[in-house]
Amino acid sequence: MKKLKFNLIIALLLVIPFVLTAQTYKLTSGSNGMAASAHPLASQAAIDMLQKGGNAVDAAVAAAFAIGVVEPDGSGIGGGGSMVIYLKDKKKSFYINYYAKSPGNAPVNFNSKKQRHTAESICVPGTVAGLTLAHKKFGSLPLSTILEPAIHYAEKGFKIDATLASLILDRAEAIMSDSVTVSVFMDDGFPKMEGDLLVQKDLAKTLKEISKKGAKGFYKGKVAESIAEEIQKRGGYLSLNDLKRYKATISSPMHGSYRGYEVLSSGIPQSGISLVEGLNILENVDLKKMGHYSENSKTLHIMAETFRKIYTDRNYFMADPEFFKVPVNGLTSKAYAKERFNAINQLKPEPKRYRDTEKGMPYKYENIEKKKSGSKKHSGSDETKDVEDKGSTTHLNVVDKDGNAVSLTQTLGTFFGSAQTINGVLFNCAMTNFSSLKKSPNKIENNKFPRSTITPTIILKDNKPYLVIGSPGGSRIISTVLQVIVNVLDYEMNVEEANRAPRFYTQRFVDYLHLESGIDKKVIEELKEMGHPVRVYQGADLFFGGVQMILIDQKTGKYYGSADIRRGGKAIGY
Repeated sequence: MKKLKFNLIIALLLVIPFVLTAQTYKLTSGSNGMAASAHPLASQAAIDMLQKGGNAVDAAVAAAFAIGVVEPDGSGIGGGGSMVIYLKDKKKSFYINYYAKSPGNAPVNFNSKKQRHTAESICVPGTVAGLTLAHKKFGSLPLSTILEPAIHYAEKGFKIDATLASLILDRAEAIMSDSVTVSVFMDDGFPKMEGDLLVQKDLAKTLKEISKKGAKGFYKGKVAESIAEEIQKRGGYLSLNDLKRYKATISSPMHGSYRGYEVLSSGIPQSGISLVEGLNILENVDLKKMGHYSENSKTLHIMAETFRKIYTDRNYFMADPEFFKVPVNGLTSKAYAKERFNAINQLKPEPKRYRDTEKGMPYKYENIEKKKSGSKKHSGSDETKDVEDKGSTTHLNVVDKDGNAVSLTQTLGTFFGSAQTINGVLFNCAMTNFSSLKKSPNKIENNKFPRSTITPTIILKDNKPYLVIGSPGGSRIISTVLQVIVNVLDYEMNVEEANRAPRFYTQRFVDYLHLESGIDKKVIEELKEMGHPVRVYQGADLFFGGVQMILIDQKTGKYYGSADIRRGGKAIGY
């Protein structure tokens, strides 16, 4: 009977799509601060910090710790991520990379499909290192204050929302791969439901150690020892030494420009570089004059062909820069983008099969000698498939009263990561982000960052933050963020209009042009006539990410926030 009920619930969830409504809505605004995240409790945690006198970094760090508790499917202290920070008074920007990193004894062979939900897929988590580093460098409130919301929701619990409930059901098989994870997300073997209380007391204990000792409370001492011991006991590769030597890094973000705006995004091997390349290509056409992609098939076609090219280049030319010479200057060059744009057939997809998309030649735009940093020379090689088919990860943004801004994306790799829980911590499956192909620049090697699509971004207008944006969504992150930026900058939509507009996605390693049903039916038919193999999604789908964004009106000083209705979230301003 229980199994029958479980299957019935899953069946009902599969036939009830999210709906993009045309109903009126009220813009969320504020003048003193704004936070947008995938969960109301995380957004409120950020606002609480701002109202206590903290700055945008304090608020973002508090929200990031909290979101790992209340949206445990997408991120947490067992994962990793990155953030872009802009300090308005100093007119300086920073990129903090705290993505998960391969252990010092990484596997020679790894099967992403078979080993994903095992300890073998766990890389060294970076979230605690990154968040505490950001707080130490730029925060103002005590770390104990920053962690109060996360500890509270872990220890006392919170009510599960519809998004988390549906994901627990959808990923029940993965959750059941570990008895400890089962004890967190299931009751007597039955998945917790919307409205149920989720209490994570063991996670609260670990968070308290971090609150008292900072990063040392996680990477050294008893917590670290028990994590390393248990992971190795379960067949994983992560060691105590891996935890002790992990360091988050601070550098400059990836820079670009688009129609007079300055673009700041995540550095390599994350995908700000692909966002910049895509915007550079689209700068060669007047999108506004052509019409919105949901109403004009030629606009959508050109954007889709752009996606194919930037994802192909990403595959061949991007990996951890400590192991592969990435042609940064070439990939971000306006001249290279012009060449890539000129290669687009305006009338049909070319090559016809997406998987035959050709790579570009960015090295000739480098203006530096083409050489490899590291001991072994790698050359680009084809991947086999997308890592993830649905929208994992999480994103949040914060802007404070002084105009300082943070864009932050973090992840467990895929929904519920490795599904392995130790000391209350759900761990990543970041090993799946590496390529299984030996000639790939993104192949598994010791102490290496895998390539990632996360793209936290801040756009400046007249050297001041104008749009703070990012999204979860697996491989769709790059295309999703790019589309919403275009909606704001080219089509002058407000944040809600830009976020609710229908989306699409394609790249080299898919076989379809994926479209949300809000795209005009005539456009869909014309795309088919051009030769695009089309797949239409009913309503707004989690597949297309969950954009969080904040726009700063520089004339009025008001902040406008939006949380994507494709997943549970909230923008809060005051």
